Amino acid sequence: MLLSAVESLDEDEPDFFAELKEAGWNILHENPGYGFDEWVQTLMEQYPTEVVDAIGSHPAEAYASLSDMWDSDDYTDEDTGECHTFAEWAEYFATDRSVTLYDLLAEARRKLSRLRPHERPKQ
Repeated sequence: MLLSAVESLDEDEPDFFAELKEAGWNILHENPGYGFDEWVQTLMEQYPTEVVDAIGSHPAEAYASLSDMWDSDDYTDEDTGECHTFAEWAEYFATDRSVTLYDLLAEARRKLSRLRPHERPKQ
């Protein structure tokens, strides 16, 4: 009974790192051409709560953690299923045109996913 209570507590706790990763992806998506330095600055300015909740408030440790996150952590976009490191996402979103094309891909995949349940099984 105690184990199930502990597991229930774990399920109710927010995933702070996932929230930070989503914020990091949003920054790259909304700001074409951002590199690492702009990304870190914007994360700390626009999402300070997410940064502190996920990795703490010590500036040097936060910077080191964000550097690791940039190079090593993957983020999967729910709309497309695309999974890349933040450094790779920055390359994907290098220009306004690349973001526009990506958004068109995401919209096409959403439309396709809505159609799939209605497909008839092949005989």
